[in-house]
Amino acid sequence: MVERGRSEQASGGSRPVEHKDDARRQAILRAATTLFAEQGYRETNLNQIAVELGFRRQAVYHYFPAKDEILYELIAQAGEAMISSSQPIFDSDLEPVAMLTEIVRNHVRVVLAQPDTFRVQFGELNKLSGDRADVLRKGMTDYVHRIADVIEAGQRTGVFVTEHPMTLALLLVGMCNGTTQWFDSARSSGSVDEIADHATLVAISGVTSRGATRSQNPTAAKPAKATVKSTSKSHTPASRRG
Repeated sequence: MVERGRSEQASGGSRPVEHKDDARRQAILRAATTLFAEQGYRETNLNQIAVELGFRRQAVYHYFPAKDEILYELIAQAGEAMISSSQPIFDSDLEPVAMLTEIVRNHVRVVLAQPDTFRVQFGELNKLSGDRADVLRKGMTDYVHRIADVIEAGQRTGVFVTEHPMTLALLLVGMCNGTTQWFDSARSSGSVDEIADHATLVAISGVTSRGATRSQNPTAAKPAKATVKSTSKSHTPASRRG
């Protein structure tokens, strides 16, 4: 889960109040995200982040003792944003076509709401090692598997083509993540919502039986390996180098 701001007890009462340090912590994360996206994670150091904010370097070390701590938190926040927004869709009673439509629409909206964060995640997650990175990658894989489950449900009712569900899920996630590579709110002709709507049209027309070729044997095709580049601690997505 995304780390929440520290809290302290209000004087004379038991209700927690937001710690002032949380604002500074979030400012460091925002500045780091911009620098990581613009010049690369490995090319950025904590001193540059401090200069960007007008802080002393020691102030950054107080919140993040190492640069990779910032990276892990950014990736975790990206994953949490995707999971928390998609969970109600997965939990709904929507039919497969409607559910997949909303999943794709939500995915595009989420990645384009904070494209720099997701660019960093797509480019850096698979380079990390250790238990923390494994947890984040598992979250991403779980998210893609849930999309594959929706596709498989549609295949059982005959509305989706009978290609391997995980392969189709990976293709859809890759398409959605790819919007961060070219979308520019200042220069693109469409809004985020319009791009999300276009993505749903492409996605649904590509997986519905009347819009694509059906395999003779859906189990014959070798499934793609679910090693997408992406987001979260509990279920998450991904793919792209920042």
